[in-house]
Amino acid sequence: MAETTTVTLADIELFKKKALQWANYFKTVCLLDSNNYPHTQYISKNWILAVDALDELVCGENAFEQLKSFQANSGATIFGFLTYDLKNQVEKLESRHQDGLGFPALYFFKPRYTLEISGNKVTINRNYPETFELIELIEKMVLKQEQGNSPKLKITARTPQDKYLHHVSLIKKQIEEGDYYELNYCNEFYAENTTINPVDTFNHLNENSKAPFSAFFKQGDKYLMCASPERFLRKEGNKLVSQPIKGTIRKGAGKDEDKLLREQLRNDIKERAENVMIVDLVRNDLAKSSVAGSVKVEELFGIHTFNSVNQMISTVTATLSPEIHFVDAIKNAFPMGSMTGAPKIEVMKNIEHYEDAKRGLYSGSVGYITADGDFDFNVVIRSIFYNNVTGYLSLQAGGAITYDSVPEKEYEEVLLKAKGMMDTLNAELL
Repeated sequence: MAETTTVTLADIELFKKKALQWANYFKTVCLLDSNNYPHTQYISKNWILAVDALDELVCGENAFEQLKSFQANSGATIFGFLTYDLKNQVEKLESRHQDGLGFPALYFFKPRYTLEISGNKVTINRNYPETFELIELIEKMVLKQEQGNSPKLKITARTPQDKYLHHVSLIKKQIEEGDYYELNYCNEFYAENTTINPVDTFNHLNENSKAPFSAFFKQGDKYLMCASPERFLRKEGNKLVSQPIKGTIRKGAGKDEDKLLREQLRNDIKERAENVMIVDLVRNDLAKSSVAGSVKVEELFGIHTFNSVNQMISTVTATLSPEIHFVDAIKNAFPMGSMTGAPKIEVMKNIEHYEDAKRGLYSGSVGYITADGDFDFNVVIRSIFYNNVTGYLSLQAGGAITYDSVPEKEYEEVLLKAKGMMDTLNAELL
């Protein structure tokens, strides 16, 4: 295993942009960026870039068992993603909708290069002089200039507004009849035959969002540009941490208005009901993998501020049982309850019935697993997906439907969540 070298750089933000542009010349790239987010004690990596696959795992069947073997044989930190449709391997479910992107069900790779930044220092898994040769190569990169006055990108809703509103009414009726308590209903917004620059697009999205679980992932011709505020699951030592989000309100124009909106969110009965239902679901998911009595809610209804929205986030922790493999802890909690609803199996069946697009990597997860079995994974939301061979571009957004939901307000929330991606793309909804 190569040793590492740490170097202090004068302009670390410029280096980050050039490093991602350099990385994009390779077939496989994963960037994880916390954006120095100050409001969580559990940030694992500030900024880490993994580039070029020495070995990779691409699988559709028996994915979790294959991941165990791949991780055990890697001898290093591996990076990758799990798509939402792995639900079909966790439970007896299926995914029938069209998929315009083509991500595999699960993908992990062992990188040739890793660059990790903390403060103004970059650490690279290379010795002298190769580290300095690599830094020199990156610093010589010329950042591509934006094309000004580009026409607006035309985006189409997979589920039209009237159909979405009708579906929300039907979901509410099922909730009233006791079929389930809460269902996360999402809509895809897409464009075909498009051309974008994924690196520039991610940089704009990331700069505008400053989200703590942002990610850029390139797997061949497929791209993820993610500005996620949400953690799915983290393991450090034997401690598991999950931080589900349920509850969203816009940012205020000034401090006074924003304070009022934050209090409005904190005291919103519907939002609190949504949040506590998912917290109970997460507690149950973690209990499957944990020492009896170790599951705790460290924070309930925490209000966290991001660039464009305020969110209600709760933190649930547990102690991993020594009898449970850490990959099984991921499997036992997957997919994350904040993107399904409760009870999980029943709502996943109904999600398949009501939604019109395959979720794929949306509401899946991106992250890393160390050689020692520690890991950290986000929830893939607030994301743009792109296939640069077909030109298919997609983003999805949704919300939790409960007994108290008002269909028109649910649709407004979907548009609010999609706004950051739409603005980044200079797009308008047809």
